[in-house]
Amino acid sequence: MPNRSTPRPPAAYWWCQAGGWGGYFLVNAFTSAGFVTPSWRLASGYLFLSVLGLFLSHGYRGFILRRGWIDLPVPKLIPRALATNFLLAVVLVALVTLYFFVVPPPGHGYGAHGRVALIATWGVFIFNDFIIFTIWSGIYFGFAYFKQQRRAEIDRYQAQTALAEAELRGLKSQLNPHFLFNSLNSLRALVLEDPARAQDAITQLSAILRYHLQSGERSLVPLADEIETVEQYLALELIRFEDRLTIERSIDATTFSFLVPPLALQTMVENAIKYGVSREAGTSVIQLKASAREESLEVSVRNTGHLRNGSSPASTGLGLTNLKTRLRLLFAERASLELTEPQPGWVEARMILPITKT
Repeated sequence: MPNRSTPRPPAAYWWCQAGGWGGYFLVNAFTSAGFVTPSWRLASGYLFLSVLGLFLSHGYRGFILRRGWIDLPVPKLIPRALATNFLLAVVLVALVTLYFFVVPPPGHGYGAHGRVALIATWGVFIFNDFIIFTIWSGIYFGFAYFKQQRRAEIDRYQAQTALAEAELRGLKSQLNPHFLFNSLNSLRALVLEDPARAQDAITQLSAILRYHLQSGERSLVPLADEIETVEQYLALELIRFEDRLTIERSIDATTFSFLVPPLALQTMVENAIKYGVSREAGTSVIQLKASAREESLEVSVRNTGHLRNGSSPASTGLGLTNLKTRLRLLFAERASLELTEPQPGWVEARMILPITKT
């Protein structure tokens, strides 16, 4: 048997209670004027009826909450509620009748004939109050169910958000080993050949790793931060590829403050090097572009090479696949990532995001 604490009702609840039972008092007072002579005692009886109804319905609310009726399925709730409404109507009519016996209105002495008339009208009064309590409980349960459904939707949204955040953290953790592996490969040969240059490269690598650690705490970062990290990464890759790699840049300065997912540009550049530059025997070119068009930020990385066997982001490596998933989690359908071959000999990864500024 549920035994729950009764939460304090909000102010709106009391305003509704006062308005509803106050309206019931006015209806009784005005409609009875056509049948009996108005008097202060009669008005006090109707006031007693409304005040008593307010307290009974408030007690009914506490009973509902303690018994956990809000959680009952409708087929089980309806008979319980109707039976309780009838019982409350009987109690209300009995107490009001007792009040009129103690304080009878003028000209309404309860002789034998009056008592018969009073008993005959009990059914009508009980039916009326039963309807009132049924309306009250219908409104209360309807509002409670609405709040319950809204709370359930909020809980589902919070659960989905928590799941998405966990998935994003997992995707970021998958990106770090890939980046570290490529960077260490670039440094391996340099350590023995040019120690001084290797020290500079290690400083660059430590700065990149620091950015990776800090970016894990943020969902979006300025594009300027991404570009700075990519420049450091490309400096390391130039050590490995030397004259085989040429970098071209076309970045609109107005886009520097626009927000992008951390490591997004890094992932696109890594993909271009891994599946383009590393597989080409001759000189390779990587073009970095960023521009704003209407309400969107467009970032692209082009490299010389070819899509092999109709490759797509899902088939060219984990990095772009994860990035595409991150974009979906962050922006839903408002962002996109495509890997295409816009012209023979060139592969392009194009990311389009809604413009968000710092």
